This record gives sequence, C-alpha cells and structure tokens, in this order.
Amino acid sequence: MKIAASQGKQNKIHVIIDGEYTFTVDAEYWYSCPYCRVTDIEDSSEQEKFLLDVGSRCAFISGLRILSYGDNSRKDLKIKLRSKGHKAEYVEPALDKLEEYGYLDDKRYAGNLIDRLITAKHMSRGGIKNELIRKGIDRELTDALLEEIDFDPVSSIGELLDTKFSGKFSDEKGLRRTVNALMRLGYGWSDIKTALNERKETDFE
Repeated sequence: MKIAASQGKQNKIHVIIDGEYTFTVDAEYWYSCPYCRVTDIEDSSEQEKFLLDVGSRCAFISGLRILSYGDNSRKDLKIKLRSKGHKAEYVEPALDKLEEYGYLDDKRYAGNLIDRLITAKHMSRGGIKNELIRKGIDRELTDALLEEIDFDPVSSIGELLDTKFSGKFSDEKGLRRTVNALMRLGYGWSDIKTALNERKETDFE
C-alpha cells in the first residue's frame, strides 16, 4: 500500500492511497499521527489499522461539520455519515469518539427535542415518545425523560384549541378535522373530549 498526502484548503490534508484519493483529514491529526511520514505499508494487519484510524478520523471530522449546523441523535448522524460515503466500520468509532468528547449526546438531544415538541407543537406524551424512538433514542432513556415531565394533556389540547385550531371546530366538519389533527399528535379521545367540552355548551359523548 503506497501512501501520499497533499495539502488542501485551510487545514485539510488529502490522503492518497495507491495513487487514488481516499480520505480528507485535518492537519492537526495528520501531522501528529504515526502515518504522516510513512509512504509504504506492506503488512496487511497494519494496512487495516491504518485504514481504520484514518477512515474513522475522516468520519469524525465530517460528523463535527454536520453537528456544527445542529444537534443530532446518534442514529440520525450515523445515517447522514453513511449517506456521505463513510463506511460503517469507520462511522462507529467516529460516533464513539464524538460521544466521548461530548459533541454527540442522545440524552441532551432528546431533552431539547422534548422541549421543542411540547412548546412548539404541543405534542402528546405518546406522540413525543414515538418521535424519540423514531430518532433512535433508547427506549429506557425515552421513558426516563418522559417521567420527568409534568405534562397535562387536557391543558395542552386546550392551548391548541385556543390558538392553532381557534374557530375551526364550530361545525361538524371542522370539529372532525380538529379531532383527527389532535389524534395525529398522539392525543386520546378522552382527553380531546374533555378539552372540547370545556369550550362547548353541549357535551360530546
């Protein structure tokens, strides 16, 4: 395996293997790693170690760039890195390193997501749980975080009826659409009915 490196823009180093561009890593890593002065590796196990070290660093840098635009769950970041062409065997150690340094944290991500889903979307507890699991958050962590929430579904529905759905449930057609929309947010009929009855003169059965 023949190894060469060329200086790219800013602090980027392009790693070329057997005449073909293979990785881009940061200069700080490259000039401090044991491979910066190596031009040839013949041993197959050393070749594998080189590819893993440099490949995972390349995925790490790519992960940092993605996270600079916004927090991600580990699952979402893994999908994004794989879509950019990083091999699975390089992505996993990169994700581990991002977690070790605190750049990637499912608990922090999930907590912030819960806040957004409650304040911006008024999503139900069940809806929030489904969204967290869809994002790849561990079920045990999801349940623990949701246990910490002081959540009143009727009050949350009431806020939606007073804002987003205000004036939209005065007739049968509007009522049906409003109920369906609330159910899509994960609310049950019992809580929806209670909130509606607080705003209507007649009771819904």
